[in-house]
Amino acid sequence: MLKLYNYLDEVILTQKITQQAHPPLQYSLSELMELLEIEQPNELLEPLKRAINVCVSLHISVEDNFKKVYKYVDGEMKPDWELSPLAGYLLMINCDPSNPIIAKAQLLFILQKKI
Repeated sequence: MLKLYNYLDEVILTQKITQQAHPPLQYSLSELMELLEIEQPNELLEPLKRAINVCVSLHISVEDNFKKVYKYVDGEMKPDWELSPLAGYLLMINCDPSNPIIAKAQLLFILQKKI
């Protein structure tokens, strides 16, 4: 019975997430890099790929949660990403916890038990 309950919880959560039409893109990858004190953009590329793969696996719209944009910074055109709250959460839980700021954020997510 417990396994059935857990499965139903997962189904309900997945349906709830997929029913959110066009969530707001509230975060940018470059802003998160600043907050996390990450200097190399490559450090977030693997967590970004994993976060996108989570959405693909759960049939959650990647287009609604991740948007590649380009920003003009210091005389150069640089790629960036705009992220929904779900995408930001997925990115953070897939980041390297050896960074103390990321580790604290991951702990806060667990303690708050919400996405």
